[in-house]
Amino acid sequence: MSNIPVDLPDHLMQFVDQGVREGGYANPSEFIVALVAAASEKQGEIEQALMAGISSGAAEPWTDAEWHAIKDRVVTKRVE
Repeated sequence: MSNIPVDLPDHLMQFVDQGVREGGYANPSEFIVALVAAASEKQGEIEQALMAGISSGAAEPWTDAEWHAIKDRVVTKRVE
């Protein structure tokens, strides 16, 4: 296993300390390892979604009705 010395500004160290307490991690290192692993997994998911989009065929323009439906969903989520 490798070590990386990291200096964090106070506000980020407070975030790490809170994550350790609330997440049940043994120490800050364990919390940061979990964050990096989650970021790596999320990046893999994004790359898979992008490849699926590329493989799905030619893009078709959205209609005004489709744009309005998307906008309505976004506005509704903000209100909830």
